[in-house]
Amino acid sequence: MARFSGTATITAAPPARPARRAAGRRAVERRPGPRVRASTGRGRRLAVVYDTDGPRVRLGVTWFVVVMGALVIGLEALAPLYAAAAGLAAAQAATVWRRRGGRPHVLGAAIGAALLPLAAALTTGLLGIAVLALVAIAFATAEAARRRGRGRPPAALAVTALTVRCAFPVGLAAAALVCAQRFEPGAGVALVLVVSAYEAGDYLIGSGARSPLEGPVAGVAAVLVVQFAIAAVSVPPFELPSSLAFVVVAGVACPLGQVIGSLVLPSARAPAPALRRLDSLLVLAPIWAVVVGAMAAAG
Repeated sequence: MARFSGTATITAAPPARPARRAAGRRAVERRPGPRVRASTGRGRRLAVVYDTDGPRVRLGVTWFVVVMGALVIGLEALAPLYAAAAGLAAAQAATVWRRRGGRPHVLGAAIGAALLPLAAALTTGLLGIAVLALVAIAFATAEAARRRGRGRPPAALAVTALTVRCAFPVGLAAAALVCAQRFEPGAGVALVLVVSAYEAGDYLIGSGARSPLEGPVAGVAAVLVVQFAIAAVSVPPFELPSSLAFVVVAGVACPLGQVIGSLVLPSARAPAPALRRLDSLLVLAPIWAVVVGAMAAAG
């Protein structure tokens, strides 16, 4: 019998099949997936991002009822309501900018935006003074921050411009609605009905659509229906056939107002629900006020 002395160490090599399987898994993990279209382009940056969290429809209906009630009461209710909405919208926009590194003055933007609809309830000339006051407030708050050592002198104008950017569009839209109601009570009601119809159609269709055009198209269709209803009851100055021109204007101005709302914010996805409540008015309301004012002066 043969004897074996010493110790022998045998190292078993791992099976080749599991190694090949592991290599296959790594190869699958490294395999590039499908390309996803970037959402940082100009068109996507300006497209409206629909917020579907929470009771948005109920809030929209509640806002519509409150606004219509204020229109029935008169300017003494409408002007403070839209002053509060414009002030809140400006404050939200300024807050979002500060989170992104900007330096607008939140309280200054809110006060400046709220001044415009309050002044518009009295006279158009006072509205012009309120616009100048908004710029003065923005510059004063920026200069005060600079003197406290929170900004360099060249930054004061940039801070002023950003504060005005947050406050002026929403304040002017609210003021224009108040002016339209002051020029012709039926014009204020018609404007709210048209904008509400557009927003309802835009939200209900656009929030579940893939194309950014489907929502505005549905909104314009809703405006057409409401405008025919307004013309049927002969709400001045929106009788047929002149009311059809307002459908065309609203179909262009409401989506454009939403785009401008995105430009006010650092991003279209920035949370500013009060601003989004007013964005459809940003272009349409000033046009509406000018046309109604001209008609009232001519008549």
